[in-house]
Amino acid sequence: PEVERQRLQQLQQTLTSSLQSAAALLAQARAQHAQLQAQALTDQTPDAVQARLHTLEGQRTRLTEQLGAAHARLDDDAQRRAGQQELLRQIAEQQRDSELWQRLDGLIGSARGDKFRKFAQGLTLDHLLHLANRHLTRLHGRYLLHRKPTGELELDIMDGWQAEVARDTRTLSGGEAFLVSLALALALSDLVSNKTSIDSLFLDEGFGTLDGETLETALTALDALNASGKMIGIISHVEALKERIPAQIRVEKGAGVGHSRLVLSA
Repeated sequence: PEVERQRLQQLQQTLTSSLQSAAALLAQARAQHAQLQAQALTDQTPDAVQARLHTLEGQRTRLTEQLGAAHARLDDDAQRRAGQQELLRQIAEQQRDSELWQRLDGLIGSARGDKFRKFAQGLTLDHLLHLANRHLTRLHGRYLLHRKPTGELELDIMDGWQAEVARDTRTLSGGEAFLVSLALALALSDLVSNKTSIDSLFLDEGFGTLDGETLETALTALDALNASGKMIGIISHVEALKERIPAQIRVEKGAGVGHSRLVLSA
């Protein structure tokens, strides 16, 4: 048909035009290639290029060696840092141990051993005071014993009726001193009771210094001890005690000079 023939002619013309354009581009590319082929890559001679290459290879070798040395130094530094951290840890541990021994030296260290004896005595005294204060609380409830803050083996008395003001035990009245002495004696009995059974307690005088109320307090405490199984013996000339103590041993003057006799009563 006529339409198909015209379409094919038009296609032929298009292909012919494209072929001519491609041939022109190919010719242009070949010309540029030939021009580039004719140009020199460098203005240096082959020997100069070879020498330059040899120099650069030498520089690369040296830089590689320097890089390896730097890595080795870094590895060595890392190992040294790790070792230093371990040394610091050991130093800190030794310092802790040293501080412990220094504290012990401050407490008990001395060439003659007197500081250790004093420290051990202080521990025993603290325990004794703890026991004595329990008895003081039962006896009266007003006083408590404490070690002096100086660290010496000396005591203060705390008065609960006077805002717990501390005062030296040498300022105690006769009645107060008796109560404190009785509490300490009972505490000593408690202290050694783990190893030795102490079933008897003898008190020699001291009752004459007590007022009526304090005497009653002391006797009540002694009655409680007696009821717990301890034998309490009192050596005194106070008449008021005769009414409270049924079992008595009295020393009476005999008929002759220098003669006396013992009288038992129950």
